[in-house]
Amino acid sequence: MRLMTHVRRSSDGGFEVRIVVPADLRSTIGKTNLTRRLGRLSKSGANRLAAPVIQQFHDLIERAKAGPLDDPSPAPVSVATLAPPSKPSPRQASSPKLMAIFDGYLRERQSSPATIKRWRPVITHLVDHLGHDEPRSISADDIIGWKEALARQSASGRTIREVYLAAAKVVFAWGVENRKLDANPAAGVSVRVPKRHRPRGPSFTSAEARTIPSASLSRDQSKISREQALARRWIPWMCAYSGARVGEIAQMRGRGIIEVEGIWAMRITPEAGSTKSGQARIVPLHPHLVEQGLLRVAEQAGDGPIFYDPARGRGGSAGNAHYKKVGERLAMWVCDLGVDDTHVQPNHGWRHLFKTIARRAGIDPEACVIAKSRIVLSMRM
Repeated sequence: MRLMTHVRRSSDGGFEVRIVVPADLRSTIGKTNLTRRLGRLSKSGANRLAAPVIQQFHDLIERAKAGPLDDPSPAPVSVATLAPPSKPSPRQASSPKLMAIFDGYLRERQSSPATIKRWRPVITHLVDHLGHDEPRSISADDIIGWKEALARQSASGRTIREVYLAAAKVVFAWGVENRKLDANPAAGVSVRVPKRHRPRGPSFTSAEARTIPSASLSRDQSKISREQALARRWIPWMCAYSGARVGEIAQMRGRGIIEVEGIWAMRITPEAGSTKSGQARIVPLHPHLVEQGLLRVAEQAGDGPIFYDPARGRGGSAGNAHYKKVGERLAMWVCDLGVDDTHVQPNHGWRHLFKTIARRAGIDPEACVIAKSRIVLSMRM
């Protein structure tokens, strides 16, 4: 029996059971449809209460097929089976909607625009799937049903676990911590993901690592903007020599190149755009970057960004920042060079290569510091 075929939303926002009476039996039963309201409750709760009602409706239809009915009304359902929803307590009646809890979490957490952009569709998807925005009515079964629906929609197990369930767990947990909810229905719900098979490591090979910097020195840049040419020319070198993320370099401003105790360095700061941890750090510039003329390029940019022109963009937004487009274009260019193995990220491969070489050189602690981006690097070289 497929319950969801017969359970639907009622006009008051609750659920009801509705079965269409076959045309040849409508005169016998006296109705076109058989309908029974279930009340305002969760989808899973409605499904449970609907089962005996659907069965009795089907029984009535079967009796009508046998001949005239003495009493065309469906047999009454016991009060115990279809007990009306309990009257909500004052706290329940005033409990916030799920989206309001999500917004409260964002305000307190001061989440980055990237997090908001990634998580808001997740919570919206959950609300759309459930058909309501009442967090106190959401059960663990509802979350499991959502997880299964995502899988049917071809979302990968890793995405379900690390994006959808992760976002839901954090938001519900915040609601519990702030006494807006009594329980976290997503707690304990997970997805078992098979270990990813990697046919190769995530860093560039020696040949790939030579191809990109060599191409960056090409003087044939007539078909692209000055800022794009600068991005191709400098970002691969800066990533290779620092282990920094491409987004951290792409957002670099001219004033971010500084001198500390006689050593040139770059200041990576969330004020310019974004960092993974939200923490600023100072990374020494390799002497080769100085020799190639990076200081002159930074001086020309001044207080503005080095690798994009804000005036040339179409406004952008915190969630779709200019520097992200710089990274996307750079990745496309790297792929066009033939460095297009799908198992290696065209920009992030530098970061993995840097850590690999650092370990070979016996400086694993420093590599870990850069990888985690938690403290300022020592300026002694």
